[in-house]
Amino acid sequence: MSYEKPLNELVKPDWMSEADWKVMLENVASAERMRQDSKAHVKLYRATGGKEGYELGGAPVLLLTTVGRKSGKQVTTALNFVKHGDGYLLVGSLGGTAEDPHWAKNLKKTPEAWVQIKDQKWEADVRQLTPEEGAELWPSLIKAMPLWGVFVHRTDRPFPIFLLTPKQDAR
Repeated sequence: MSYEKPLNELVKPDWMSEADWKVMLENVASAERMRQDSKAHVKLYRATGGKEGYELGGAPVLLLTTVGRKSGKQVTTALNFVKHGDGYLLVGSLGGTAEDPHWAKNLKKTPEAWVQIKDQKWEADVRQLTPEEGAELWPSLIKAMPLWGVFVHRTDRPFPIFLLTPKQDAR
């Protein structure tokens, strides 16, 4: 069983204003809140072809569609990402909650995914990074998305990290 610290035990980073910190804490108050926000984000992103919703908190956002591990249906989530070579890195932080996000659980069970970045859509090859690979990339990941460096202190679970690359026949 993973442990999740209460939000009030997290330490506000120096680079974040008090007002932004308060908003961030509200936004990650629960996994359900984050899932509802993601659904709204997906709707906006799709409606505008990524013209709106491509950035969130100054970081780029893609739409990830996975196969639901229970339903078998396609499920789409809005996620921050980091470009890495020909691929894209996704970090399963879910705000540092005790459980992996549903999308990560889905990829672990069925490593099939479809990606939309702005108006570009493609099928992806999916690979979960090893703990060693993740540790090596972690400094560059938190440089690109500093909140991951905050969220990691909220839980004792390791964040799964996935590399998605366009399928060869989709390039």
